[in-house]
Amino acid sequence: MHGRTILQREKMAEQLYLEFPIKLQHVEAFTELCNSAIGFSLTKKQPGFLSAEWMISTSEGGSKCLHLWEKWESSAHFAEYMQNPERAKGSKFDLSLSEWGAGETKVYWGVARSV
Repeated sequence: MHGRTILQREKMAEQLYLEFPIKLQHVEAFTELCNSAIGFSLTKKQPGFLSAEWMISTSEGGSKCLHLWEKWESSAHFAEYMQNPERAKGSKFDLSLSEWGAGETKVYWGVARSV
């Protein structure tokens, strides 16, 4: 029975993976935004949110990139969250990301699996 419960949860969880290149001069401000009330604190309160992990990597050439893994009950929950006034186009969060980005943001969805 326990194994079946895990599989049922895995089927429900959808994994978001995001890559966001960050301009070097904005890494500290970006990290502060992530740790602010309108950052992950807000994300964690959303319906359908399950978990998140993130890191900022440094490439061999010195560029910086946010890597974000989030689990949601569904991508529809995430889409609804992105309509939140704190995430919508023109919000402080949106404008900051537009200014601080150093290239194309890549977003991938898949079904989360545990090992």
